[in-house]
Amino acid sequence: MKTLASEKVLTETRSRLRRVTPEDRPGWGQMSAFQMVEHLSCAYDVALGDRTVTPISGPPPWLMKLVALRSGLRWPQNTPTTPELLAVLEREPSAPFAVLVEQAVGKMESLASGARCQASHPMFGRMSAGDWNRWGYLHADHHLRQFGR
Repeated sequence: MKTLASEKVLTETRSRLRRVTPEDRPGWGQMSAFQMVEHLSCAYDVALGDRTVTPISGPPPWLMKLVALRSGLRWPQNTPTTPELLAVLEREPSAPFAVLVEQAVGKMESLASGARCQASHPMFGRMSAGDWNRWGYLHADHHLRQFGR
């Protein structure tokens, strides 16, 4: 299973993210490339404990985590996200595209280092550093595939 804890996977994911351009269009969903990069950055903030979001209600967190992180199934398109991360999509970009990409890459690398991470995920409940590194890869992969990267 791919995880950001693997240097090879981290390098590949970082490279894919750096290939996204502001002109890229999504294969599904409403986000622009700017919004997707900011969404990834803000989601890494949640993982690192730098942003607080409300939990998402639904199936039991342990079940969601098992299916999302361990089953090997691709995440469905247009998966729900927290209101706090949706609000980020409504604002104007906070910096030039290349700067936003590098911010997201830096946060991805911080998560991959395993130095710190939030105790729980808003949909999956309790998370270990290993869980967060698996999530960090899968979340980036989901959105990079959305933009053909």
